[in-house]
Amino acid sequence: MNRNGYTLHRPASRWEEGALCGNGTIGAIVMGEPERERLILSHERLFVPMNREERPIEMGDRLPEIRRLIAEGREDEAAELPVGLFRQTHGGDDGLLWTDPFLPAIELRIDTRLPDLDVSGEADDYARSLDYASGEAAVGFRLDGRKLERRVFVSRRDAACVLRLGAEDAPADYELSVGLPPVTPEGRDFYADYFGRQPVFTVHPHASAEAAVCVCEFGGTGAGYAAIVTVASGDGEASIAGGTLSIRSAGSVTALLSLIPVADVRAFSAEDEIARLRALPASYGELLQRHEAVHAQRYGRISLRLGEEVRGLRTPSAAGDRESGGGEALWTEARAAAEAPPAFLERMFHAGRYETLSSCGEWPPNLQGVWAGSHNVPWCSDYTQDGNLPTVISGLLPSGDFESLLSYFDYQEDMLDHYRENSRALYGCRGIHIPTRSSGSGYDIHFSPEYPMTFWTAGAAWASRFYYDYWLYTGDDAFFRDRALPFMRKSALFYADFLIEDGDGRWLFSPSYSPENTPLGRSNSTTLNATMDIAAAKELLQHLITGCRTLGIEDVALPEWSAMLAKMPDYRINADGALTEWASPRYEDCYDHRHASHLYMLYADIPEEIRRDPALYAACEQAYRLKRELKKNEQGTMSFGLVQTGLAAAHLRDAEMVEAMLQSMALNNYYVTFASSHDYGPTLFNADISGGMPALMLEAIAQSSPRTDGQGVIRSYEIRLLPAVPRSMHSGQVSGLRLRGGFSLDMTWQNGQMSEYRIHNPLERAYEVR
Repeated sequence: MNRNGYTLHRPASRWEEGALCGNGTIGAIVMGEPERERLILSHERLFVPMNREERPIEMGDRLPEIRRLIAEGREDEAAELPVGLFRQTHGGDDGLLWTDPFLPAIELRIDTRLPDLDVSGEADDYARSLDYASGEAAVGFRLDGRKLERRVFVSRRDAACVLRLGAEDAPADYELSVGLPPVTPEGRDFYADYFGRQPVFTVHPHASAEAAVCVCEFGGTGAGYAAIVTVASGDGEASIAGGTLSIRSAGSVTALLSLIPVADVRAFSAEDEIARLRALPASYGELLQRHEAVHAQRYGRISLRLGEEVRGLRTPSAAGDRESGGGEALWTEARAAAEAPPAFLERMFHAGRYETLSSCGEWPPNLQGVWAGSHNVPWCSDYTQDGNLPTVISGLLPSGDFESLLSYFDYQEDMLDHYRENSRALYGCRGIHIPTRSSGSGYDIHFSPEYPMTFWTAGAAWASRFYYDYWLYTGDDAFFRDRALPFMRKSALFYADFLIEDGDGRWLFSPSYSPENTPLGRSNSTTLNATMDIAAAKELLQHLITGCRTLGIEDVALPEWSAMLAKMPDYRINADGALTEWASPRYEDCYDHRHASHLYMLYADIPEEIRRDPALYAACEQAYRLKRELKKNEQGTMSFGLVQTGLAAAHLRDAEMVEAMLQSMALNNYYVTFASSHDYGPTLFNADISGGMPALMLEAIAQSSPRTDGQGVIRSYEIRLLPAVPRSMHSGQVSGLRLRGGFSLDMTWQNGQMSEYRIHNPLERAYEVR
């Protein structure tokens, strides 16, 4: 069995099942057609500028009125107020403003022909594969008994898509044409539904004697992008005509493709980029080695095997798990049996890590990672920050891919000016406000009366959790001082201005919003005191205090943070014995919903207040059990909600619920290529659980929490082994699992019981194993 990849024996019938290659910045989908291959390429910074100039509404002066309406029980009117402000600036328009959409930027078409055949027959001995450890896709087949092969990867070292065309028994002719993917009727419907207009893509001619070039402008803006294809080496005769590169009678060709954003297409010259590409090594093998030196080193930091055959501790090694075999039979048999075996979960784990690694570049993965096969991109394939984005990055720290998480911090810091403006315009506050949705812009512009998303205030606090955890996992004190603390301070500064006291002297979160859920009997999601908002703010303040005290940082705001934390409202338990989604008796819980936002405090760990309170502990368990039992209308509509529920269950040591969540996703949310889907089917290609599934599996295997002394200083760590290992993972072996405190764990277990373990402690932290 190929543990680190797959082999299939048919081309992709839809782009969602193409082979995914990527270096985090450029994504390539390899469709695998024998004679008329298509590679569809995207770039992490290329979003169609449909609403790039939009700014947040000036709501800050109306905040007292919004709060008064909510206090009077007139939440509908409170939700309408921002919409009214929007109408004033948009001429009565009630349209919902969407983020700029991600796009399939370039399609590279590769026509293959054997010169002495007028008509080709069917391809024989067809196979296409993807190797997660190297990031290389391969397509092989025979025409008229002659073997042909293509190999593709996107180089992390050299910032280019590298393509090798090989004809083993006799030379072949190739035409490589670079151009824009067609906007299909579905794509036109998408733009009409989301934006009420169609984008304009203008291709500008660009002549070059050394490369095929396609330059595209976004509808009169001057900005756009360029794709460049050139031959690095080969034995055929090459000629170029505009966007087509023709190669005659070639036995082997290595080509390079570059995709770059362009600020001013009219002033653009491809010559510098062509020169960069032509200065790279000409050998495909050498280019692959240069890429693997980066990619494989990061991919191979953790190893997981599941099943009864596991014996003894091993060292993480991507190469060590390379074995021959396929994956389609495993996928088909699991679905037929209605139960995913350990081998299936293991494949999901590796596929998810590969997909996430391959879509973390300068920025983190968007809703589709870094891939788009059509212009019909649900939810604009943006950065949805109220659940999706945090889910896809949640497995990076425990799997040891710390570099990939830096892409998340880089994105957030690139958007800081926009976040400051959101805070000022929407709330009249200092600090930063992160919107529910963002793309090439971080402005908060997406809301409606039904979903008043500008009222969600937990975004910056949630982002701060990842900054804080990066410090705990790596032990990088300089990172905490230089990057985490400044960001967390800005997040807390918003709350210092935003929070007001209720009649009992506790903080009131008003307005408030629990992502996309609506209390029973209500027509919109406007509330006060959403449990998620409270939990995120409490967590942020506690982490600021603990981090500064542990490192001896005498921050002038420490007393203020402590005072703010002391006034946080309590969580509530309803008549069903469940943790409520809103900490107010005014709102009745709606269990039939895809999110699990009120379990936020249990996504990453279990806080002391829940650990030490049996009633609150039981209420959290009851909350997700009721959601599972009563989910009817939204059954199967969102996979990352299952990850959220599973993580909460793992931190409450509920292995049965972890198993239920794993099986639900495994049997319903994966394509035959083990790429992940948002909805059951699978339908809606989506990267969320590619990061969330590995996170859930690793949290079920081992967890680590800091322990503080009486002064709030971290002195040691509690490590929990096999806290919630589910039935389908009852036997296994992991090497290189990272834990808070800088620890690395190698462990083997059989039938749910520990066999042996080794904890590496390079930072020499004190710890206790439980």
